[in-house]
Amino acid sequence: MKLFLIGKLLISGNEHLFLPLESFSCANFWKRNQMLAKILSANCLMPEHRLGQISKKQKPRKVAPILHIKIPFYFLNMLKNYRITLLVIFILLSAFSTFAQNKFEGYNLFLNVPETQTQTTCALRYVSPETNITITDLNTATPMKISGCGSNDTTARVTQTGATAAMRASANDYKWCFSGEDKLYRVSFKGDQLAGQITYNWLATPATPGIYNIKEFGAVGDGTTDDTIAFKSAMAYIASRNGGTLQIPEGDFVITSPVALPSGIIIQGISGIKSIAPTNNVVGKNPSRIKLRGTNRALFRIGECVENIVIKDLELYGESFDNTYGVEAVGAFMSSQNFYFERVSFQNFYRGFYAHGLPVTKLAWQFDYVKFNHCLFVYNRDAGIYANVINSDWKIEGSMFMNPKRTPTANADSMYFERAGMILIQDTFSGGFQGAVGGTFISILDNAVITILNSQCESMTNSIVYNPKNIQYVGDYSYPMTLVNCIFGDPIIINARRTFVSTGNLYLSKTFQADERLRVYSTGDRFCYDGYTSSCLTAAPSNKFDRATVIFMTGQPEEGKVKGHSTFFGTDVQFAMPVQMPSFLQNALPAGKPNGSMVYCSNCRRNTTPCQTGGTGAPAMVVGNQWSCL
Repeated sequence: MKLFLIGKLLISGNEHLFLPLESFSCANFWKRNQMLAKILSANCLMPEHRLGQISKKQKPRKVAPILHIKIPFYFLNMLKNYRITLLVIFILLSAFSTFAQNKFEGYNLFLNVPETQTQTTCALRYVSPETNITITDLNTATPMKISGCGSNDTTARVTQTGATAAMRASANDYKWCFSGEDKLYRVSFKGDQLAGQITYNWLATPATPGIYNIKEFGAVGDGTTDDTIAFKSAMAYIASRNGGTLQIPEGDFVITSPVALPSGIIIQGISGIKSIAPTNNVVGKNPSRIKLRGTNRALFRIGECVENIVIKDLELYGESFDNTYGVEAVGAFMSSQNFYFERVSFQNFYRGFYAHGLPVTKLAWQFDYVKFNHCLFVYNRDAGIYANVINSDWKIEGSMFMNPKRTPTANADSMYFERAGMILIQDTFSGGFQGAVGGTFISILDNAVITILNSQCESMTNSIVYNPKNIQYVGDYSYPMTLVNCIFGDPIIINARRTFVSTGNLYLSKTFQADERLRVYSTGDRFCYDGYTSSCLTAAPSNKFDRATVIFMTGQPEEGKVKGHSTFFGTDVQFAMPVQMPSFLQNALPAGKPNGSMVYCSNCRRNTTPCQTGGTGAPAMVVGNQWSCL
């Protein structure tokens, strides 16, 4: 066999190349250079295997593993003719074989949402830089080789003993750094007294950080394996970078304890369809689903000092509705704000989304700017959305609530706001089923402004209930309740002082149950279907707004089976300009009008009762059930 040597590179005349690997085993070469090996038909030979492959006179100077590459004949000729090209190839191959360490960076941080704090306690917290952090190898097939990152900061250090290593963060910025051969290691340390022991799977710093896949943190997604640590690890990792996108690929991911969400995270699935959707697809479950296993817990949690969380195209599913929550937000002191959910399905929980303040600050936690867009709330036993936070604003748009049957143990409400700030509900629908009527579409104990646009519910116990607990001083006239272009046939019950502005809505004849504390401003509302088709669903006359104080209500002419009514002013009316009365001839004065009705009689004589013809005109009023000309 003819060989020639350039430095440490041996080339044979029959298309073979031998490169000594001074520092690494064959196992390490294969682990890090699989793509290169496939392209160049490479083999890694240990010394006992290589001696028969090359001439004894030309064997390398020292015994070491050898990279054996079979080179195409045409490429070999090029290498022989252009030695400079050969040198470049040698440098590239050396770079491939000597790149061994991945860099791992983080901070002494952890995520935890408590409920027993007596002072500001952010969900993202730090432990002292003196805290010992244990590094554990998750891949026993490779040796544990951990080292520091070469920092000049003497307060940050890394040490290794056998299969585990330990490190401490910098006292200056709480940051730690180490290098290792694998792409994932487990770090663990003691958190504070509210959090206990902390364990995360820590990912090597990628070349282009920002977008991560949950499976990179060790998640399996087979519907059985517990993926809780993977999710908690991903949240902490993204928190260490102050935000990022976490992709949830196809899979059924199991969570068994609450996962705290950090600021700036975008959780992106692949579909918001609900499991067991009424389609003809034989695949029943959502392709991108996170499943909560167990009772008395939440899947995701949001605490204090958190901002800008986005969740999209995902199903959150509860295996039990025994005090379970899809997302739970809880806090007392520092505010959290800006939360956006789009095409997310909340299914089979006790409460799909649950936000509540803590008694230590009398529920005054500011949990603000919460938006749901095209979300689906399915069979959540108590409520799809439940809020008990005084300082909070909500927008629910283009969403749908499918409610279970209301029973003594299941309220089956779509939305329940014990306390809230501003609420906007738009293009949103809710319903139970015939024979399995749901609870209340919108139930509110007390809040500021509420606006409901283009929304509807059916087969529900109630459409809207305000102050369901009949607390005496709930409500005020400062903030209006505004309904525009909605359809509500199930009862609307209002037990409080409120200003009610209603425009272009369709109610039924007995929809409202309200007393004089409700003040109504109504334009273009109806209390029956079209009089020429189905008309009212009951023969009983409409009570319109029941006993509410109507300040203004536009009239409606008679149409088929629907009796008309006059425009109504419930307060004194003051006009800044002249008012023109309708004009009639004496023989055309309308009959049957109530006392006090006024018109202008164009041919009547003044001071005649009943009105007489032969005059030049006079105002006419019904007095004692007859027209009297003034």
